[in-house]
Amino acid sequence: MKSRFLSGVVICLVILVYLFYNFYYSVNFPYQDDFLLIQFIEVVSQGGLGVLGLITELFRTFNDHKAVVPRLIALIEYTITGHLNFRFYILLVSINVTFIFYFIYLQYKKTRLPLYYFIPAAFLYFQPLYYDVSGWALNGMQHSFLTAFTVSAIILASRRTNLSLYGAMLCCFLATFTHGNGILSFPAIIFYFLCFKDFKRAIISGGFMILCLVIYLAGYESGQAVSLPKDLGVFFSSLFGFIGSAMSLWAFPELLSAIWGAVIIAFMVYIVWRVAAIYFNKPVNVKPGTAELLALFAFIFITSLVIALFRSWAGSTIASRFQIYASLSTVMFYILLLDYSSFFRRKAVFYTITALSVFYCVYSYYKFTGTVAIKRTTYLADVYNWKTNRNMFSVEKTIIRNGSFYLIPGYEKGFFHLPEAVVQRDELDSMFNANATAARNYALYVEDWDIERVVRQGVEHLTAYFVASNAAPGGKGLAGDRFLVLRDQKTRVIHLLNANPKIDSRKEIITKMHYYKAGFNTFLREDDLVPGTYDMGILDVSNNGQKTFYKLDKSLFASGSAYSLK
Repeated sequence: MKSRFLSGVVICLVILVYLFYNFYYSVNFPYQDDFLLIQFIEVVSQGGLGVLGLITELFRTFNDHKAVVPRLIALIEYTITGHLNFRFYILLVSINVTFIFYFIYLQYKKTRLPLYYFIPAAFLYFQPLYYDVSGWALNGMQHSFLTAFTVSAIILASRRTNLSLYGAMLCCFLATFTHGNGILSFPAIIFYFLCFKDFKRAIISGGFMILCLVIYLAGYESGQAVSLPKDLGVFFSSLFGFIGSAMSLWAFPELLSAIWGAVIIAFMVYIVWRVAAIYFNKPVNVKPGTAELLALFAFIFITSLVIALFRSWAGSTIASRFQIYASLSTVMFYILLLDYSSFFRRKAVFYTITALSVFYCVYSYYKFTGTVAIKRTTYLADVYNWKTNRNMFSVEKTIIRNGSFYLIPGYEKGFFHLPEAVVQRDELDSMFNANATAARNYALYVEDWDIERVVRQGVEHLTAYFVASNAAPGGKGLAGDRFLVLRDQKTRVIHLLNANPKIDSRKEIITKMHYYKAGFNTFLREDDLVPGTYDMGILDVSNNGQKTFYKLDKSLFASGSAYSLK
């Protein structure tokens, strides 16, 4: 009983750390596809749509997806509060992610193994590998609600009653109209019924899938990212790598992910073969919970197959927005290994796996916190930029220009209500005026990177610029935010950008507990700034709101396509 209590405490602490981490780094600011929700509310708020018009807008296709459920959530929130809160959506995502893990626990519970064997599952799952799910409002709602509906459908299907069957079909319907691959929840349920030769319910599920697909294809518009693969090697690398990309933390991420994915798939095929003995009139030794886990894995595998088929033309499909499926695959692999092999229940093996899972979780936080913090600081900067200049740097200028017809009126009508900016324009102007000259040499430099972005028409060549220093200001703490402040010398317009420094070496982090290096690092696209010369400063804002300003010793010249220091 004591070991069970302590195991429960450890698992709960891992979950709480994850929840707090994602809440701290989230910002109530829309990013990229989040604009879709603002556009939807802008259209609906004008009135006169009627029931049919509202349904048409709810089911409108956007980039291959019919995001009906996220739109409906946004509409309900707007009706209740009068605005959209993107941080609230991220909180919903965290709840969904926890519920999905609860589904895994329910299946583990059927093994009747001690709770402490489940501890590695928490460390392998609750970490920021899939930060584009846990920290991006619309993307997170789509992937987490889709998966939550799928596991709910599996739970209902496992009750094997007619009423629960129709409940499962409803969940699959909701999954379909949450994200593009939601239709694949139906094959997962069909697979589950086939595990027990329940052909009647499998056929009924197939009928519902066809009906749902017909509804989905009504008014469907193919997205720009869809195309067939041109290389079998990339296709299989994407197929296996999608499932095994929990290993993408390490060197050679595509190779290790593909190998790990192939291992997981091979083991799952072995378990499926054991289940299939029912079709050969042989004794079936399938343990409780196995069919449910296999059904979820079937959903993930078919999703991987579809994404590899239609998206691998642009390269590997290893991406944070898909890696919640990789984490789930690894956790299910671990649980089934425990259940079907006594070797993994040996104390020495279990202690080794636990130690490795703890290291994996900590290393994931180390590796991705810099990226997650950059996103937070960028959004905080854009709260200021949007409120002050109706501008933002978190997305490309074309996205802002294309969306300005609903973003600007949407904001002015209060459809999305932003938090207070971390600093006001008058404050920044006063900081520049009070620091006429720099206190030291900041060893500034501009670095440019040539980038090739694969598009359907071929390869697009871009140049990314980084304005940086590795010398000063001194290293910032793990919390708080560092911004680059730019003031146009001619127009006096002031912009705020993320300036979090580069991550320090592992040796420095371990010996000195400094996560960040000294200095700063700011990313700029070729056309982010209008041509001109900009005064520069660094602004540090602590969690309690304390501000520290450093006037930099050079100016930034923007030509409209390149940057240099003056």
